[in-house]
Amino acid sequence: MEELETNIRAVAVDVLSEEWQEEDILNKTPVVIKKITKRKGGFTLHMQSPYEDIEWYFSKGLTLFNFMEGSKGKFLRIEHEDGQYWVDLPPDRSVLHFLKEFMED
Repeated sequence: MEELETNIRAVAVDVLSEEWQEEDILNKTPVVIKKITKRKGGFTLHMQSPYEDIEWYFSKGLTLFNFMEGSKGKFLRIEHEDGQYWVDLPPDRSVLHFLKEFMED
């Protein structure tokens, strides 16, 4: 299992959908990505939020990588294919290189 230690400020977003609600609720949380761990078939982002540590798993082939433009410049969005959660972070070279194999699909 390969690991990449980081200290990257990002924003983690998860969508809470309830059948009885008419719209989705977005939970945005500032995080620091402390580590990325490659696993068989995917990778895990280990993040520290203001209230707790968070680990989100992304599967190979079910993860979208998009470069986007925001008010503070370009950023990378790593999103689970179903759109239920994503992380926005600066396009860091070491992260891009480390996750290259997952971006090629």
